[in-house]
Amino acid sequence: MSRDHWTFRALQLFLAASVALGVAWGLGITNPFWAAMPVWVVSQSWREDLVIRGVLRILGTMLGAGLGLVMLAHVHDPVALVALYILGVGAGTFAAFWIGTTYSYGALMAAITLGVVVLPGVATAGDPWDLALGRVWCTLIGVASVTLFTFPFTPRRDEAQRLRLDHGLGRGLRHGAVAGMIAGGGLVLLLLISQFWIVAGALALTVFASIMGSMPDPRPLIRYLPPAAALGVVAAVAYRGLGHWLGLGDPGLYLLGVGFIGAGALLRAHPRLAPFGLDSNMCFLLTAEVGAIGHGLAQEAAGGLALVCGTLLVTAVHRRLLPAHLA
Repeated sequence: MSRDHWTFRALQLFLAASVALGVAWGLGITNPFWAAMPVWVVSQSWREDLVIRGVLRILGTMLGAGLGLVMLAHVHDPVALVALYILGVGAGTFAAFWIGTTYSYGALMAAITLGVVVLPGVATAGDPWDLALGRVWCTLIGVASVTLFTFPFTPRRDEAQRLRLDHGLGRGLRHGAVAGMIAGGGLVLLLLISQFWIVAGALALTVFASIMGSMPDPRPLIRYLPPAAALGVVAAVAYRGLGHWLGLGDPGLYLLGVGFIGAGALLRAHPRLAPFGLDSNMCFLLTAEVGAIGHGLAQEAAGGLALVCGTLLVTAVHRRLLPAHLA
């Protein structure tokens, strides 16, 4: 297998995601599937971008987890919680759009991590420290794994990346406000209906509204996000169904999960399918909750459906927000 062939890259991603998941699972970290997620996103075509993304993912995650921890521990009024959540997600999305380069990743991760910590914390009344620290540890493990397995084989960039590109202050403010309101709507729904499937839908609203809102040109994501999410959800339901049907314990579930990760690595590394593969992998891990106890097949399927509906809502909104020259 040639080092220049995309299948060699798929092998690197497969090993990085499998090892990250196995380490987090073996250490008993809350939601160990979060450890595999950095692999799909931090991996880059250029070595410098890989390092920048890895560092910013850690810093952004720590900031978002810290803010989420403070909100869960000290903000008990639901109205104040929703207001602060809207402000946090909106500010992170605006900052990411305003920066407009690979250096925007830290701000984006802060906005997303705020949702990862706050939404499950509100739904389950779980230990905020456990949620926040689990997210941080998984991020550290995932970044270390993807760096270990891909850095030696990633070429250097010939020219330096610009710190910022101006894509319009007005658009940035609008995107930040929209992301905050969409995310806030998911939190309100969760406060009214505290069910697992609502958590999945609310998380999709926060994550994808932040990602799409940070992009100067979201047209590719508008096009492929819904089908990628649907594929990830179908794979997740198949994973949970097979695990239940075969009566697998943790070792068997890990090996089964590794099989799905292998397929996802092929999608993520393929030159034409890489963006599609990124989001399908994310949605698979979110819905399948690989390494966690899970909520049962019916709840997983309902959560997956809510996730897909969330992506449809976010893409519909951002299709309307496209400026005239992009529409």
